[in-house]
Amino acid sequence: MTARRRLLIVGLGRSGVAAARLADRDGAEVWVTDLRHEDELAAELAQLPPATRRFLGGHPTSALEGVEQVVTSPGVPPDAEILEAARRRGIEIVAEVEFAWLHAPATPLVAVTGSNGKSTVTTLVGEMLSASGVDAAAGGNLGTAASELVLVGGFSCWVLEVSSFQSELLGQMRPTVAVFLNLSQDHLERHPDMASYLAAKQRMFAFQGSSDAAVLNADEPAVAETATAARRRLFSIERPADAWLDGMRLVLDGATFTERAHVALGGLHNVANALAAVLAATELGATPDAAARVLREFRGLDHRHLTVHEAGGVTWVDDSKATNVGAALAALRGYPGRSVHLILGGQAKGQDFTVMAAEVARAAVSVYVIGIDGPAIATVLADAAPIVECETLERAVRQARAAAKAGQWVLLAPACASYDQFSGYAERGRRFAELARAEVNRCR
Repeated sequence: MTARRRLLIVGLGRSGVAAARLADRDGAEVWVTDLRHEDELAAELAQLPPATRRFLGGHPTSALEGVEQVVTSPGVPPDAEILEAARRRGIEIVAEVEFAWLHAPATPLVAVTGSNGKSTVTTLVGEMLSASGVDAAAGGNLGTAASELVLVGGFSCWVLEVSSFQSELLGQMRPTVAVFLNLSQDHLERHPDMASYLAAKQRMFAFQGSSDAAVLNADEPAVAETATAARRRLFSIERPADAWLDGMRLVLDGATFTERAHVALGGLHNVANALAAVLAATELGATPDAAARVLREFRGLDHRHLTVHEAGGVTWVDDSKATNVGAALAALRGYPGRSVHLILGGQAKGQDFTVMAAEVARAAVSVYVIGIDGPAIATVLADAAPIVECETLERAVRQARAAAKAGQWVLLAPACASYDQFSGYAERGRRFAELARAEVNRCR
């Protein structure tokens, strides 16, 4: 009897659990390892195949014995000791997203990366394809893990959000359409510098061929100049391109396909997202009419520049997913001058907030800083706008409510991670919405 191939899955998040199930379906002997202990992993462990061998509470090198391949989850740093030990032993290391792709390499794939807007564009592309009668499945770093999509099966193409944590380890994955939306400071706690972060993103284009397409942001030179053998399809909100904003018209290949006023998503950054999405979706069979219909109806994902309350002429916008400086800047650029009460702060991740000063000075009435790095942000932006140090989100909302006037916005675009005070950006956004909708006396 031939021995089964032994695989080690590193990390038991959604993608790791799905990869373990997929490997078991393939007939492999599945081992898993996670830094968390058994009592922290009850839900995840319940989903594993019964015969799975577990190494919990750490990544011992004994977990590599007899292993032929390591499948790593996106949350595991590429220089983690367990991965370095695997390299020393000559064991192949595969990112979960590529492990999934290898099970269906002939199925057309749209892969979406960038610092900001990935989830929105991934969702838009999936919706545009579906509205055109194409059986598309969307997931990856957004929602359903790539390996889970393989297990479900039955779709004719897939659309995956791919983070730099996933793309940096790619060894052969070839997207039919690869999308690079933008690049701004983010994850510098993981990548040593911006050059390394850019290289990790660009890895997604390394294995494309001339029959594939690369959708690139013409307004950002570092993105537009990404090396690829694929056909280059450029989008812009500043100048003519394959898809671009011509005044109030969205133009695709020289023809207007919708008006800016008909795009339900607010903000200029979402016009750029719409242009990128229509370029990607039409490459796989979406029609411009269907794309325009989706843009009229799609009002956004939770915590991504979503209006959550309006009262007294003041609009409250939850952009809690704006966890880096670039995302917060993109949000601000869509507002008139001196109209925004901006809530910033949390864990700054080593970002440089001086790049926000000019836009804050233009758009913000006041800035309310919260979280562990709020005081440092206040110091950097002290000359840009009036700063109110609030420490907590509750105090920031109370102060903004008292100051905001009709025709203004209260915008939560923190430019920071949330783990100092919340379980994640979603909890922070939900709490903001609750506070925004509350009566004044409930916030005192």
